[in-house]
Amino acid sequence: MKFRFLLPTAVTLILVAAPTTTNAHHSFAAEFDANSTISVSGAIVEVRYRNPHVQYFIETDDSERWNVQAQNVPSLRRRGWNRDTLKEGDWITVNGFAGRDGARKIYVESIVAPSGETLAMYADDGKSSATADAAAAIEAVPFSESAIAEHLLGHWAFDVDKPLPGAPLQLEFRREGESIAAIFDHEYLDVVLGADSFVMVLDRENFGGFPAKLQLHGTMADDALEGTINLIAGYTTVPSLDARSFTATRASADDWDHSTPADMQPIDLTGVWTRVISLGPIGRTTPQLNPAGLARHVEYQKGLYDPTLRCMSTGIMRRYAEPGLVEIIATTNRLTFLYANGSDIRRIWFDRSAHSADRPHDVMGESIASWDGSTLVIDTGNLTETVLTHNVEPISENAHIAERYWLNADGELIMEATLHDPDYYERPVVRRTQWRRADGQEMLYAPCDPDSFYRGMQLEGVLEDYFMNSPGGDQN
Repeated sequence: MKFRFLLPTAVTLILVAAPTTTNAHHSFAAEFDANSTISVSGAIVEVRYRNPHVQYFIETDDSERWNVQAQNVPSLRRRGWNRDTLKEGDWITVNGFAGRDGARKIYVESIVAPSGETLAMYADDGKSSATADAAAAIEAVPFSESAIAEHLLGHWAFDVDKPLPGAPLQLEFRREGESIAAIFDHEYLDVVLGADSFVMVLDRENFGGFPAKLQLHGTMADDALEGTINLIAGYTTVPSLDARSFTATRASADDWDHSTPADMQPIDLTGVWTRVISLGPIGRTTPQLNPAGLARHVEYQKGLYDPTLRCMSTGIMRRYAEPGLVEIIATTNRLTFLYANGSDIRRIWFDRSAHSADRPHDVMGESIASWDGSTLVIDTGNLTETVLTHNVEPISENAHIAERYWLNADGELIMEATLHDPDYYERPVVRRTQWRRADGQEMLYAPCDPDSFYRGMQLEGVLEDYFMNSPGGDQN
């Protein structure tokens, strides 16, 4: 069997409007230290209540000026905040993540207002931290002494107890001498074998780009796998990384042949779509950079070069994690994607067979499409250098992105992208998301003002460094 869940006939769908959205999250992990939380008190001397994120500048009793960064305007609006919630002259205490490299900046977890009320940044996001005693402890044994080791070998169709885009996913176990390793989403995992169970740890990222670890503790049951998933390090601040159990059934490598039957016809994707799932219940794989990629990442980690901070296009791969609405328009030879969040435009061409050698590179690249039955297949090249996630891992100008879009049985659009970039990565990076149609709602533009970004750097005294040392290349 092939693990694709497609509608049996071509589907014609109606163009509709779409709901309002939050703006793109900026580079949390690039600017702030997830392992360092601090408290700072001071009087508000300046408020910049605008996207990409709200900023309060405060002055302490020691005349130190701090840049207090909060979420974007739509996110704060959902929590009941507005421009007048905190005003110039208010004395506040801010609790949150410290800026990297001693920068006088803090990313808000909560603020104690002059009234004594605590304004929590994640009150309705269900922030959940790792459980200290969640890690399963098993006594490790060699391959030859494990009752299940031999039975684990091979391919498995993996799923969890929450909606997982693209499920089931491919999991493979391989023997390596007296031990065993797993491959999941192009990530190689060490497996601890017990007498009758196994443990492996997924290194993931949460929505803000902060690291998290998920431990899978599994057993065999009637020639299938089942087990628990526990968050053992890090935390999540949005409804993701919330899977608590998994199952896996036997499969073969051929089950992930992406081709679709010849009688499956292209489908109508026109209309407006809203995201249902971005990172999903097991988060996203931590990209595995090679030495050149690690060196380039150091430059971006200075926190000054994330395109989101400058209200610039974030590129294709990052769109898989960002909120926002997309309108798809079909014309004779192309699909056009209009993104409400950031006002990006992407064109996907059906009448090109190869990437143009003399085409200028840009962040959306040149996308060439074809239909494999009812699955839309896209290959994108001619990219300019950009970043992969909020954690600003680099994407080189030689990268290309392979995508597949298909409808599941509920008519929701599953999107899968694989980044191939040997210049910077040890192995490909996979991202998935899931969209549904948004009926009767309006697609609104979310304005973004980069002045807050430059104002913060001005006060930190690093604006000149930004202009002199930006790692982003010139356009060609």
